[in-house]
Amino acid sequence: MLALNLLSEAAAEGPDTSLSWILLIGLGIFALIILIGWVTSSMKQNQPVVRGEAQKPQAKK
Repeated sequence: MLALNLLSEAAAEGPDTSLSWILLIGLGIFALIILIGWVTSSMKQNQPVVRGEAQKPQAKK
């Protein structure tokens, strides 16, 4: 009973929504970061060819 009383809001008052704009801004920034990450990862990137030690240049004849 104590837990339910602590978790519930007062009957006469509603929930405190004075700081809900901070939550909305945070969710908007989070969604924007996800969208930007998705767009940049889906773009085709030209990756340079990396030559390792196993790939030695062939001598010209």
